[in-house]
Amino acid sequence: MGSGQGALVRCSVRDGAVVPHWLTERDHPWVRDLIEAYLAFAGEPRGRLDAHLGRLSGEARTGTGWAVAVNVLDRAFRTETVAVVPPQEARAAVFRSAAGRRPRAAVMATIAGELDVSVEALESSLFADLPGQRMLKAPEATVSAASVALQCNLAIAQAALRSSSEIAIMLEGNARAIVRHAWLRGLICTVSRPKPDGPVSLEISGPLSLFKRTSLYGRHLAELIPLLAWSRSFRLEASCVIRESRGRLRLGPADPIPAAAAPRLYDSLLEKRFAREFTRLAEEWELVREPEPMAVEGTLVFPDFSITHRRDRTRRWLLEIIGFWTATYVEQKLARLRSAGLHRLILCIDASRDCGAGELPAGCSVVRYRKRIDPSSVLEIIEAVDARH
Repeated sequence: MGSGQGALVRCSVRDGAVVPHWLTERDHPWVRDLIEAYLAFAGEPRGRLDAHLGRLSGEARTGTGWAVAVNVLDRAFRTETVAVVPPQEARAAVFRSAAGRRPRAAVMATIAGELDVSVEALESSLFADLPGQRMLKAPEATVSAASVALQCNLAIAQAALRSSSEIAIMLEGNARAIVRHAWLRGLICTVSRPKPDGPVSLEISGPLSLFKRTSLYGRHLAELIPLLAWSRSFRLEASCVIRESRGRLRLGPADPIPAAAAPRLYDSLLEKRFAREFTRLAEEWELVREPEPMAVEGTLVFPDFSITHRRDRTRRWLLEIIGFWTATYVEQKLARLRSAGLHRLILCIDASRDCGAGELPAGCSVVRYRKRIDPSSVLEIIEAVDARH
């Protein structure tokens, strides 16, 4: 049974709902014993561990959670080829010498002498790259029953999502990173914000709605799940088929799913420096990195920062940093944003990356910079515009 199917067995359909059977603290004892088995055979051929696992019996060994845990541990405990002589080189030399039908012992002795190794070293090198002969390597980080159980739960949720036809995700916070991942991975999705101040909505096609490349698509789709944990709140709903039964999968922050590695707080040192300098300079203003996206002409705009006055929340500005640009590009971008009612927007443009001719439109809220964005220039624009309104 493959790892995906093994994880999928941990889901059932009850009254139209997909119910994931998560691993809990009650599973920690047998998971811990399984980890100990892997550690006992670290530095030994992988085949010895496989033989040991095959001899184990009991409820944990036959339970569906076992297959998921083994798959998780296989990713943590890698294998490596350990050989005095590269196996392919050793096999080639032995097979060439054996062509004359000489006794095997004589062939091995001759080749060992030519390679200046012992016969035993040559013997162990011949097939050291086969899966069962590769050496099991323990991970550097400590592996605990709790962490393995969480990774098993992630695999269960991902297996269910790979059996889905349509997915809806509502996000509050960190939408930018999740939408970026969906777009970079080529997922078929639409992004919107139904209510001006509401959560961001992603409507994504699932693998079962496609006709080909469903395995790769499903893997990219499943990568979204650990990213969701970095949102302030999220709700995922998916229509799934579990062993020929259709049901609705629902996931939220309360489900025991681990988070992915922390997303970077800043995309560049430029942003990091600006944020720190602005915070020190303008204590009356709240600076938020990657605020919620704004709906503009059927799509979403993801500003780099929002700037809001602490005592007057109606005084809110958005700030976007632009790399390469032309005057026409900036003018069109500003016009598009203004048509969507976004007037309090500051564009910070790199003066060294002007790729066209012409002047910027008069009266636009633009800060030119070279290697550093001056926070006082940003404040001057804010105060000047707010004074007029």
